[in-house]
Amino acid sequence: MCGAGGRVEDRIAAVPRSAPRAAARLVTALLVERRLGEPAPSWQTSGPLLWHNGATGDASVFAGAMADGRWVLVHRLSGDAEGTDQLGIERLRHASPGPSRTG
Repeated sequence: MCGAGGRVEDRIAAVPRSAPRAAARLVTALLVERRLGEPAPSWQTSGPLLWHNGATGDASVFAGAMADGRWVLVHRLSGDAEGTDQLGIERLRHASPGPSRTG
């Protein structure tokens, strides 16, 4: 849960099409910097990857972060949600590690 504004994942799913930068700031604050507390249990884990996704109509989003500081937010206005997820995973796979949360 995240304050009076509702769950963080609800905020990400409801990101207006014009606000990917705001969503990216939210993802880094939640997953990389951990300034917003622990992510809700609805965030998925797959090995070292912590991720969440969502889709409405013709738009989809994938947010994910690795313990080594790599993170991604993919927001697409067309294409299927599975393709968005795969694009996010592929971007993370090729990203350079950033500052670690663990020290």
